[in-house]
Amino acid sequence: MAKESLKISRLYKDLDLSFTPKETPGSEQGPSDVAKLVDVNAAKQALRILINTNFYERPFDPGKAANLRGYLFEPMSKLTANSISATIKNVVASYEPRVKIQSISVIANLDTNAYDVSIMFFVIGIDKPQKLTANLKRLR
Repeated sequence: MAKESLKISRLYKDLDLSFTPKETPGSEQGPSDVAKLVDVNAAKQALRILINTNFYERPFDPGKAANLRGYLFEPMSKLTANSISATIKNVVASYEPRVKIQSISVIANLDTNAYDVSIMFFVIGIDKPQKLTANLKRLR
């Protein structure tokens, strides 16, 4: 009797938080469900949410956040950029098990008074490296 090897593939699914409707083929009434994000896109959305969330914005898990807004009111320097990078690395390691970070680049953009963040990461189960870019700036 030959041994069969089972390939276990992980498929990550999340709701698309832009709430774009899912098109159902052959439906005359229009879309009936919210679209979903899978694999890399689901992980990217989760990372973006973690980065942009501050403490106490989640009612039942107030500590699940990067709380980067406080750094945006500090003087722009390499020290602040390194602190932002370390904070992102810690929050992703703590709250996003689907992602393994390869590198984080935080560059202070003095002209726009913002930080350009670039995260290179791997999604567990997918061998291709991914990149997420974000622009962190204060509103006032």
